[in-house]
Formats: sequence, structure tokens, C-alpha cells
Amino acid sequence: MPRQPYLIKEGGSWMFYQPEITVSYYQELLHAMDIMHTQLLKSERIFRKIILACGNCNIDAMLSLAVVLNRTGRQIEGNALVHKAHLVCMEALPPYFNPDQDDVYWCILENRPLLRSFHAVITEYIKEKQYERALDKINYLLKINKNDDTGVAALLPVCCIYLGRYAEYLEWYQQQSPLQRTLETTFFSFLALYKLDLPEQAKARFLEARKAYPNMAAELLKSDHQFPADEFKTHNTRIPAGSRQEAFVCWLASRELWQREKELKKFLKAIPKETADLP
Repeated sequence: MPRQPYLIKEGGSWMFYQPEITVSYYQELLHAMDIMHTQLLKSERIFRKIILACGNCNIDAMLSLAVVLNRTGRQIEGNALVHKAHLVCMEALPPYFNPDQDDVYWCILENRPLLRSFHAVITEYIKEKQYERALDKINYLLKINKNDDTGVAALLPVCCIYLGRYAEYLEWYQQQSPLQRTLETTFFSFLALYKLDLPEQAKARFLEARKAYPNMAAELLKSDHQFPADEFKTHNTRIPAGSRQEAFVCWLASRELWQREKELKKFLKAIPKETADLP
């Protein structure tokens, strides 16, 4: 049986090594990853072949197969594979690895499967509504990969909001530059202020959010939420930013948060049309 992956410090930098057998399948892995979005079944066969040959040694093959499984309605198997891949990665960390002091750099290509496994398992925890575990993993990953090369910080807001850590979320939000703030994070900041019973600040933040994203503000006030398929005459491969479609998708992703606030619509309807500045 092939050896398991391991993390070791070489020349002052931590490096994640996978057994040499994975090298033999590298080109096949790249090919399968290139076609996995258009040729799902073909890529699945290649990923399974690689995993059969390498065992639990090829993290990218395991994570990529999980994506294919999730997209073809086999979420239970895909979820299990993500957790298995991440467990292999965690077992690769030596006891003397200190996340408060040590860094795992994305620029070292060998480290990318390890870092990707964190992002993948965090996404699965969020799907499972295990927000505490997801947040723990996010904080751990941001410690060892301070540049956030996987973009995991974008998953932090939803965890904080679902866990009711509104003050913590607002502190994080204030640290973001205006260019880093998104539709979701802006409206979550309004929700956080509302939940902290700061009505004047919440009103001002909603006005700010409504000015930047009027369609999302309108979506929150609707009683009947439906995807606006008629918004565009031509097909778009991606949902356009600022569109009604984007607003619906954003609302849908967090509908539980919005729908459980029974007095929210009444609060929103009382907010005046004129702009206001945050105190």
C-alpha cells in the first residue's frame, strides 16, 4: 500500500508531500480536472482509477471526484470523500506543527492539495449547518495561510451570522475595504445591527445597502420569491452582478436567516427613502 502524505519543514518552509506513486498519474489527473466540468462521467472514471491506484494518497483526485459526485446527485458519497481527504491531510501534520506560528504557503505547489482540503471541508460543514466547526476550520486555515489564497474568508460571514456572533461579524466587516464588501456581506451587516437592537444604525446601513444593491433591498420586501428568468432576453453563463437574478440567488442562499425575522419587513417598510449616514 502506498505511503500516506506528510508535511515536513525543508529549508525553512513547510511542504506537503504525497507519495511518488501520485507523480505517475499527474498528467491523467490534470486531464481529468480539465474536463470535469463538461465530461462528468469520463472524468469520474479517471479519478476513480487514480484513487484505486494511489489509495488515499492523491488528495486532488479525491476532492475532484467529490465535486463530480456532488454535481451528479451523489452528495452523500461526495461529502464522505471530502471528509476522508481532509482527515488524511490532518493526519499528515506532525505533532510539532504550530498553526499559531507556522505558515503553509500556496506558492509552493505541493501545498495546494492540503490547503484545498480545508476549503472543501469547510464548504461541507456549512452545507451540514455545522457552523461552529466550519468557523474553527476557517480560523485555522487563515492562521496557516495568512494570504487567504483559497478565498476562505468569504465563508466566514455566513458562519458568524448563523451562530449569532453579530458583534464579531461587524468587527470583521469594518475591517474590509469598500472594494472587498459584497452584496451579501453588506446586507448581513444590516442584519447584524438589527439583531443587536441598534435600530438607527440598522436603518442607516439598510439605506446604504439599498443604494448600492436596490434589487436585493426589493427582494427582502417580497412575499413571493421567484427566480426572474425573464430579466434577460439572452442566456448568460453567469448571473450578472446587480441584477434581480443575483438578488434572488443571494436571498435564496440565506433565506432561513431572513424568514425567521418575523418583524423584519415591518421594520424595512418604515425606513424612509432618503439616504443617511452611519453614526
